[in-house]
Amino acid sequence: MSTRVFVGAPADPAHVGLDAAESHYLRRVRRVGDGARIEAIDDHGGLWLAEVVGGDARVTTVKLLEQRTVPAPAREIVVLLGMPEPAAVLDVLPALCEIGVAEVVLVRCARSQGAAPGGERIARVLRAAQRQCGRPRAPAISGPVDLREATTRRTDLPGLFAWEELRATSSDVPAAAAGARVCVGPEGGFTPEEAALLRAAGFRALGLGPYTLRTETAALVAVARVMFA
Repeated sequence: MSTRVFVGAPADPAHVGLDAAESHYLRRVRRVGDGARIEAIDDHGGLWLAEVVGGDARVTTVKLLEQRTVPAPAREIVVLLGMPEPAAVLDVLPALCEIGVAEVVLVRCARSQGAAPGGERIARVLRAAQRQCGRPRAPAISGPVDLREATTRRTDLPGLFAWEELRATSSDVPAAAAGARVCVGPEGGFTPEEAALLRAAGFRALGLGPYTLRTETAALVAVARVMFA
């Protein structure tokens, strides 16, 4: 894995001072020395090839050498995530970031458990995912909103919802679409009333196989079915 650090919005690409947390990560965690080539992520969604110039675990200086092109996913996927317990939300968000989801809307459903995690905790797990996968811009996170409001988001994209009662793996994924909204229920799934609401809003049921999946697994399977259809 490439070593990646966050550099904020540097004024001088030839002389970028890392903050204490990033300097500690680079020097103590990754044990990177002067002259090493690393990758740097800036606040504008840029990914750079960089070189470690000097400093220590308190303040390290790097030089940005060239900006790298990061291909966008072939399809724009917006996930409407029926909130499971907060720990499960924090588990699934990094994975959705790593596979290229554009946006996640947290949705309060009839069977949702607990409140949404705080913004700082969400930002922290997304930052770790970006460091892992090299994605320069994290997905947009919004909500929580109720299910009816969620169906009004991004109506320019077709809607699909994971429906556990559709045990077969349906073949009706819109392969030619530029993207889609993918709605996944919390633990226990959608109620029949929620499924009816989604259908009335134009969402089509999507089967994810013969077994009952956890929300975290269902979200990834559903996104993969649409993204790589």
